[in-house]
Amino acid sequence: MNRALTVARLQFVAWPSVIGWPWGILTLSFLINLALFTAIGDTDVEPTTGALASIYVVMFIACINTITQDFPFAIGLGISRRSFYLGNVLQFGVQAIAYAAVLYLLAVVEEATGGWGINLRFFGLPFLWVENPVLRFLGFALPFLLLGFIGIAIALVFKRWGVNGMLTLSTAALVVIGGSAVLATWRGWWPAIGGWFADQSGAALLVGWPALLTLPLAAVSYLVIRRATP
Repeated sequence: MNRALTVARLQFVAWPSVIGWPWGILTLSFLINLALFTAIGDTDVEPTTGALASIYVVMFIACINTITQDFPFAIGLGISRRSFYLGNVLQFGVQAIAYAAVLYLLAVVEEATGGWGINLRFFGLPFLWVENPVLRFLGFALPFLLLGFIGIAIALVFKRWGVNGMLTLSTAALVVIGGSAVLATWRGWWPAIGGWFADQSGAALLVGWPALLTLPLAAVSYLVIRRATP
């Protein structure tokens, strides 16, 4: 467990990747949207933006970078694959909780100030808003974990099977996604698919489904890293 804690602390040495870039880009996105909608002025439509996704995208990239760069260094120091994996899970779990807490508070401030005085919805998107405080907090945290484990899984495929593994994964994803799109178009399923998403609550989309997908990804990633080469 001590080795896992060492790995967790190791991640914060490169703080620009895990703290600076995510919050810097999110802050820039927020200021640009705030200035833009302030300049537009009053409209009949409530200003809503999806720029909150920027912090999740940056964290996704950071998780890939953790495996591709830090994994060889950690193994070179004599840290086991198990300790490295557990340390990363611990670090990323704490990070997701802390970041979700900040986003939750910003959403509360946004609501209390009437959308920063211009009715802007940046942190609390209306179509994904969750009334229950606990589920709302998890709605910020679970997507971090899901994207993080997707990033870890992708990086581990590269470390385990190299370029051929990445090409195989990309081809499989293209076949599955493209084939599903062709099938849905052929069978006329798009209205039903759109209706299914429309019927899902914010809690289901941000908490339920991410949790359901994160658990198998975490298990598969652990099995892959046991045979991954630095």
